[in-house]
Amino acid sequence: MHRTVKILKESRIVETILSMDSDAYGEYYKLKIEARLVNGWKLHVWEHAIPQLRRYAYHISKKSELIIRWDNAPHHRQIRTFPHHKHVKDTVLESREVTIEEILEELEKMIEDEN
Repeated sequence: MHRTVKILKESRIVETILSMDSDAYGEYYKLKIEARLVNGWKLHVWEHAIPQLRRYAYHISKKSELIIRWDNAPHHRQIRTFPHHKHVKDTVLESREVTIEEILEELEKMIEDEN
């Protein structure tokens, strides 16, 4: 089982994994997951890694509305932390490289603040 899947399954805020697609060979892997969180939000995980590069996107939505997304797509060159950035609704902000553990920790705080 891939490390990210294990972390999602053990998280107290992930209600269920709705879909998963993965492919791996040695140090190369692609992972695409959709999960439902305890508050009804959906978490879309996309990770793609080769030995020299790790690409990621963690997208959180409520129905079809973007809540927040962290990614390192090579756009928004004006951001000081390029390529790492996050989208909060219509705003693009600086970020740093993040992991699934950090994303879940941040989402836990957001869910607590929502209640």
